[in-house]
Amino acid sequence: MYRSIFYIILIGLFLSLASCKVSGVEAKKGLVAYLKMHHKDKYEVLTFKRNFNAASMNPDLFWVELELKENPDIVISFEWNAKNKALYISSQYSQDRSIESLTRYQEEEIVIKKELHEALDDDVLDMDVNVFNQTISISLETEPSQKDFEHFSRKIRYVLEDYPNTWTSEAHVNFKTKTEEKGFYQLIVKPNTYNDSNKSFRYYPNSIVTNNFGSKKAENIDRIIQKKFSKPDAPVFLNNIWVNQTQLNSFYIALEKYEPLKKAEGNRNITEGVGMYMVKMTYPNLEMETLAYYDYKTTPRDGISLYLIDQLPEDYKYLIEHS
Repeated sequence: MYRSIFYIILIGLFLSLASCKVSGVEAKKGLVAYLKMHHKDKYEVLTFKRNFNAASMNPDLFWVELELKENPDIVISFEWNAKNKALYISSQYSQDRSIESLTRYQEEEIVIKKELHEALDDDVLDMDVNVFNQTISISLETEPSQKDFEHFSRKIRYVLEDYPNTWTSEAHVNFKTKTEEKGFYQLIVKPNTYNDSNKSFRYYPNSIVTNNFGSKKAENIDRIIQKKFSKPDAPVFLNNIWVNQTQLNSFYIALEKYEPLKKAEGNRNITEGVGMYMVKMTYPNLEMETLAYYDYKTTPRDGISLYLIDQLPEDYKYLIEHS
């Protein structure tokens, strides 16, 4: 009954918002007028479509793609608030996301990508650069080695240090192969122009982190640990994988153990997390070397991730805690 009332209220709210929304025709006219007034008609509108944002419940948001007329390679995208006649900027973004800054970032992204291609041309199959997310995606023939990581870090850092106002953080470099399309390894490249000394946690230079969910290697690891640890009434779930920073075939793996909820009402299949396993394994044979278990009765679940990082040998740590 309560669920039905909730849906009726939600539908009523949606219909109320929809009834007073700005029409698509009027919204686009407002954008075109804005571009003529503030940007001297320098942009061509490629895409303009309503983009209702369920989080903000704003029916007047439109997804826009603009092409810079003097350089068609520059295509920028953003959300447009038709009612306010202004760009919609979510509070999660700290960077300047005006039309001017989006254009400048796109221009420099093209230059950075060109310079990275020139620096790495013989070593990569393909590459993508995202300035806003401060990420680089590299496709290789085979999985990178420790020497490969050092090689890529040195060359990438050399390029990024020429753009301290654009590349304002460490670069998260993802490595993909033909057999690992989503990539398992991510390399953290820290330009010398980036200062993170005031952060609570910061990466060691050239840190190697793993894609724990979605990569084939992580799925293979998960499949093995499920066979070893999962039981019908006490399943385990992959929580994290830490790789040895110098020996890439050695991992520490965190698994969260679940058990039936003691006071489950109605559905007896409800489970709750009761503790965390820490397992050391080698790859590809995934032989277990050491095992530790941390029960939530004695080790609080809140903050367990940082606690487990503290238990790792130094060779597996990639974060520095601010002292």
